[in-house]
Amino acid sequence: MKALKIFLFSMSGLFALCLILAIVATRGMGEIKKLSFTDVDLSKIADGVYTGSYHKGRWTYDVSVTVANHSITSVKNTDTRMKGQEKLDNAIAAEILKRQSVKIDVVSGATVNTRAYQKAVETALHSAPR
Repeated sequence: MKALKIFLFSMSGLFALCLILAIVATRGMGEIKKLSFTDVDLSKIADGVYTGSYHKGRWTYDVSVTVANHSITSVKNTDTRMKGQEKLDNAIAAEILKRQSVKIDVVSGATVNTRAYQKAVETALHSAPR
C-alpha cells in the first residue's frame, strides 16, 4: 500500500512537471501566429547594415539585414540562442531575399519560427534611416 502511494505521488509530480514544461514551451505561440507585417519601401532605404530583434517566449531572434542598391542582399540571424537551426534560418532568409519583402510564405512546419524571424527583419528595416 505504501509503495502504491509513493508511485502515485511520483506520477502526479511527473505529470505536473510535464504540464509546466508544456506551458513554458508554448507560451507566446498564439501571439506570434497573429503577427502582421507591413511592406517596407526599399527604394527609400539607404545602403547599410541594419539590426532588428523580436523576442517572445522561447522564440528570440536578433538579425542583421544588409541593404545595397535598394535591395536586401543579406539576412543573418545573429542570436546565438537560436543556433542549431541554421537550415531553417537559411530557408527563411532565402525566401526574404527572393521576394525582397518580409511578407513571405511560412516555412512548412515552422510557422512560429518563420513569423518571429520575419518580425525581427521587419524591425531592422523599419529602423533604417529614410
